[in-house]
Amino acid sequence: MSRRNPLLPLYFPWTDGEHRVLGLREFILSRSFSIVYITSIILIPHFFGFSRWGAITPTKLFSAPHEYLLSFLTVPFVHYGTEHITQVAITFAIFCQSFECRAGSKETAIVFFSTIAFTGLAMGLFINVGNWLSPETELFSQAIGRSWMGGSIGFFGILGAMSHHSRERWLIPVILVLFETWNHYENGMNEYINIGHLCSALFGFVIWGLYLKRMASVDVGEKNKSTEPEG
Repeated sequence: MSRRNPLLPLYFPWTDGEHRVLGLREFILSRSFSIVYITSIILIPHFFGFSRWGAITPTKLFSAPHEYLLSFLTVPFVHYGTEHITQVAITFAIFCQSFECRAGSKETAIVFFSTIAFTGLAMGLFINVGNWLSPETELFSQAIGRSWMGGSIGFFGILGAMSHHSRERWLIPVILVLFETWNHYENGMNEYINIGHLCSALFGFVIWGLYLKRMASVDVGEKNKSTEPEG
């Protein structure tokens, strides 16, 4: 009998998906993306300092599209300050490595960066078109004049994807909606940040669900082939 998924698919960094303690080599191989990412965001400020050189800037979507697209690769590695880095590192050490434990390092990196690309394009178009149509609307006028830094966009995509490894797939999405509601009304987070986070989570949920469905159909096809009698 297959083991049921947990409600919250979280794992200690030193264990695998069956909660078995890993050796050092196994640990490094199973969490290579999270290790490289956390190490990078800690070391980068020591060499380059804190700046906006790699941020996503909505106005560049049309004025400098090559820079805008390049920022999808750089934005998760630059942060506003030490507190921002600490928050991102802690969330990665809890959630991202847990997903990586089940999904694999390459797959986790793909979900992470593809979410940034999708949300970066979607929100960039939303903000630019919205500001063009209704420049007096505060939502668009505030968003068009600022930049984004950090790995939260890709991170929320991973959280959305994690839903498929929960016993109840609705649980994590509900938690995210409640969190963003609190983040907006109690913590004063801007609406466009809330929209971007939830957009990322939805993308991660959809793209990982499609991937798992495809892999399941491939497994069934290979199983059927192996059981076919030789003629």
